[in-house]
Amino acid sequence: MPGELATIAFEQAERAGIVRIEGEVDMSNADRLLKELTARVGVDPWLIMDLSGCSYVDSAGLSVIAQVDGRCRAAGSGLRLVVDPGSGVERVLAMTRLNEILNVDRTLEHAIESAANESPDRGRPT
Repeated sequence: MPGELATIAFEQAERAGIVRIEGEVDMSNADRLLKELTARVGVDPWLIMDLSGCSYVDSAGLSVIAQVDGRCRAAGSGLRLVVDPGSGVERVLAMTRLNEILNVDRTLEHAIESAANESPDRGRPT
């Protein structure tokens, strides 16, 4: 089994750092992803995690998302997730009810627009 199932790429948008994660996120790469994401927390008002190219997220991946969200909140910034409607990632977020406490967008364009127009505190679901 390969040790690196996911690829990660970084971009910049207005008021947001964007991280594109493609492939599978599981316990084999969760620590590496957490380290790379944590380094970008608080750099911009928003961190956008684009999971539209992500085919699988296990509990370790969900833990990474939750930890990054917590670190963003502690730093006064916010996290937005981009998740394809009907995808396995969307189903896992719904099953765990994380979709109710995280900012989830259907498209990267919508996430970028929201980041440009919202403060991290206002963008959080209540």
